[in-house]
Amino acid sequence: MAVSKSVMAIGMIVIAIAAFAVGLFSSPYIMPEAEPKTMWDIVQERGKLIIGTDPYWPPYQYLDEEGNLIGFEVDLIEMIAEQLDLTVEWKTLSFDAIIPEVKAKSIDLGVSGFSITPERSEVIQYTIPHSVTEGQIIMLNSTAVAKGITELTSLTELSGLKCGTESGTTQEAELDDLITAGDIPSDTLSSYSSFAEALTALKTGLIDCVYAETPVSSWWILEAEQQEEEPIVIIYSRSYWPVAFLAHLDSDILVSKISGALAEIISEGTLDELKVQWKS
Repeated sequence: MAVSKSVMAIGMIVIAIAAFAVGLFSSPYIMPEAEPKTMWDIVQERGKLIIGTDPYWPPYQYLDEEGNLIGFEVDLIEMIAEQLDLTVEWKTLSFDAIIPEVKAKSIDLGVSGFSITPERSEVIQYTIPHSVTEGQIIMLNSTAVAKGITELTSLTELSGLKCGTESGTTQEAELDDLITAGDIPSDTLSSYSSFAEALTALKTGLIDCVYAETPVSSWWILEAEQQEEEPIVIIYSRSYWPVAFLAHLDSDILVSKISGALAEIISEGTLDELKVQWKS
């Protein structure tokens, strides 16, 4: 059957229009794809921050007698979340699991007394700091007297002692580096899943000392005094790292929001009040 030229012309026009439409929607230069959601977008849509913490770091975060998570950083994050019109969901994790969970984006923030170090900054990013701590090695007073120790001036003087710390901490990394360099024996370091376990090992005589930092070391000393336990003494002390919250490297906007709210809390004097309240 013959097809008129007009019908053929209309058909060609329809095909051309269809082809143009396909090209229009498939070309990223003409119709660019939607921007991927940022971590801040995701958090806002969810309406809450998902935060990982190790609950054995008093007074920053710990469990009360009823199993509730309390502490200085807990209150601080709750204040920040309220300013950002968000709620908080806490997930308790071992300390050395928090950064991997942040990198996997299964949690939004790591909040557990994290020191700001160059090595960690390569794999995560930090908010502005809220504190600066002091590295300390503590020992039972009776052990210090028996060993004739009053003060260590260097970590290399740990040779001959068994020193406990928590896995994944800056303290563990420092002692590992000294072992690798041959400055202290390999059996100097005993790593535990939490500082609570390290403290128990200290009190039961499994180790001679614990390398931690303020304010947790200060908390333990005060707690021993209040509970009339054997006194704990400081045998080594040095300036240490600033402390902040940490997030994924892709979380620029989220980190800026958290830092902005924290800066406001600092400027109002509320942070100082919290530190007094929690002896941190």
